[in-house]
Amino acid sequence: MRFTGSPEPERLDADGCARLLGVPPSRTRRAVDDGVFARLAGYDACGRPYWHAEDVYRWAARTAPELRDRVPIGYWPAARRPARYLGTETVVDWSDRSATALGWRTAAGPVWVVWDHPLGGDDTLAEAARRLPSAAAITAVGGDFGFDGPALRGVLPAFPDRVYDVPWSALSRAVGAPVPFWPFELRVPELLKAWHPGAPPVVAPAVPVQNHVPVLCLASLVEPGSPAQRVLTNLARIWQHRAAEAAARDLATLDRIQVPGTTVVAAVPLPVPDTVPDDVDRSVRRAGWLEILSRDDVLASACVRQAMLWDGGADFPFGNPETVEPDSAPGAEWTERLVPARRTAAFTLLDPDRSAVETLLDPETDAPVIRTGNGTLHVAVPQRLPATSPLAEVILDSPVWVRTRDGVLYPAPMDRRQRLSWGYRGSGASALALLADRLLADVNALAPEGGEAAPPGLEELMATGWPRGTVLTRGLLEAARAGRPYTGPA
Repeated sequence: MRFTGSPEPERLDADGCARLLGVPPSRTRRAVDDGVFARLAGYDACGRPYWHAEDVYRWAARTAPELRDRVPIGYWPAARRPARYLGTETVVDWSDRSATALGWRTAAGPVWVVWDHPLGGDDTLAEAARRLPSAAAITAVGGDFGFDGPALRGVLPAFPDRVYDVPWSALSRAVGAPVPFWPFELRVPELLKAWHPGAPPVVAPAVPVQNHVPVLCLASLVEPGSPAQRVLTNLARIWQHRAAEAAARDLATLDRIQVPGTTVVAAVPLPVPDTVPDDVDRSVRRAGWLEILSRDDVLASACVRQAMLWDGGADFPFGNPETVEPDSAPGAEWTERLVPARRTAAFTLLDPDRSAVETLLDPETDAPVIRTGNGTLHVAVPQRLPATSPLAEVILDSPVWVRTRDGVLYPAPMDRRQRLSWGYRGSGASALALLADRLLADVNALAPEGGEAAPPGLEELMATGWPRGTVLTRGLLEAARAGRPYTGPA
């Protein structure tokens, strides 16, 4: 048994055994002298006796129950009878995190098993050690599985800095009964607190990793049957379906690896019909998010944040945020047309902590723009242009710009996963080559998502190390696209 951060010495003398257990050295020396101490491991080169930690732990657990708060539970002897269930104690009760401990009264004292959501790791064990001072053993259930059941970590209540791994079967053996199991997506404090020995599994909705509460709240408030309601309901159902699937997978894994008689299933997920984004047409999804992004309430902003965490805003009209330097030539030209704007949910894409000194709008694209305290501008770049005139030129700058034949300047459209660049053979230059190919054919084309190849001539053009500010005219782009000779930009 190894403790996290403090490996045990390979050999322990009598005083080392005392330090291991946190008892006076006289106690272990007396036990050695009386011939009732742990099994001797051997003698060193100087003839001095030594012991191994696992043997010392087994001795302490077997002969001194009062020391079990300093002995890993894996060394405890099997309970002679099922321990009395103590109910639950709340370890953490925060708005974004919970941890509930279930306890059993064993012959050596209370054994607590902590279930947290989301996972807090060793921090949960540390908090449990503070909240459960009379515990003989404290363990916390992880999010995956060990060799014989759910992953389990323990902390010695007498030494809160000693954290160790625990076999699930050892926990069951120590309490003398099967231990209840909840899949991660069903770690709901109300379900944990309602359980008692002998209770049948409850059927309950799995809790998604995503915060679905604002999504469902807004879905109940918008116009029934509207694109916004349809996209929000679809999103919440996708999350519910995936959470239920994950919970079912955990139960299948448990069934496959558990030691018989060590575990009882406490909850199973409520089935949710298979749901995918394409259950709602993409045009409807985009229209729905346009409606949500235009709202100015905090509920809409919360939905936008959750969608960004989920898929980066795949159906938003905007892709990657870009920084615009207002002192650059195209940046100054573009900045002149910006207008003040009320703060809507769309600004969550750029300014989730609401620190911007000014909120603006690009009237040509309706793209949100913020100005920070140092004067820098940030824009949520559209994924397609609303232009009515063909592409005239591409301007290689930061960001990349495009101009249409009627003279309107736009930030080059971008997908949420792609950055545009040039001057090397890589994803950014390839994305720009593919974008140029699309805009030559259709100025309103959606920014490429990647995975496609542009014409070799455009790939070569964008891989060239042109200086910043270089203008690639339509004629040059068309020649490169067709593989015809061309004169480079001036």
